[in-house]
Amino acid sequence: MIIHPVGDGEGHISLYLAIVGTSSLHADWEVNASFSFLIFDQIHENYTVMKGMERRFRNIKTEWGYLKCISHETFKDPSNGYLVNDKCIFGVDVYVIKNQGIGECLLSLNGVKPYKHEWKINEFAKLKSYVYSEEFTVEGYKWKLLLYHTGNSGQNGQSISVFLESVDAEGFARKKRVKAKFSISMKNQISMWTVEHWFSAAARNWGWPSFMPCCMFHDTKKGFLIQDSSIVQADVSVVGVVNCLN
Repeated sequence: MIIHPVGDGEGHISLYLAIVGTSSLHADWEVNASFSFLIFDQIHENYTVMKGMERRFRNIKTEWGYLKCISHETFKDPSNGYLVNDKCIFGVDVYVIKNQGIGECLLSLNGVKPYKHEWKINEFAKLKSYVYSEEFTVEGYKWKLLLYHTGNSGQNGQSISVFLESVDAEGFARKKRVKAKFSISMKNQISMWTVEHWFSAAARNWGWPSFMPCCMFHDTKKGFLIQDSSIVQADVSVVGVVNCLN
């Protein structure tokens, strides 16, 4: 792992993953890897996933990463616990993807009506940094919503972050994926963002880090927060499933 503390020179830390020890490999070698950069929260004693990607390493490209991985402002914010007593801990999760010649079966689900789920959040002011909804089932798969009421890493309390998470994905086989088309909105919100994502063991949730500005959410004229309660609505359709062929 390569760390550039001054990064892009515009207030960010840069992180890269490099492959080494390739001199013994054949001339046209290539390695496919899925990896995520982590930073340790020394206050709550857990790792936060900053960013991740899946890339091919080879002779002409031996390192991959992010020029703007995390801002200095977020990194130095005492409430995040990333920098304590001038010490920090970075990490990286790396999975080498081996081509084993395993076939895949794709099942496309057409004409499926979206499942509508409403989640009422009470005592909003007393929430911890994040909260999960109750589980709900769509096409035999379990899901739940994840909300950070002051935003997840990098939002600095500016926006609410909302994600859809697959409950089952943690137990998926490595090649199994479920594609969901979904939209999430706050009650009384006119417009909704819609996205499609393949959920897997390596990518269990997906959504919007900057879902809604906190100032808009707390504006009493908007009607999103009433008597310290709010309602999040999700419309979810499972539109595809990939399984391995044994």
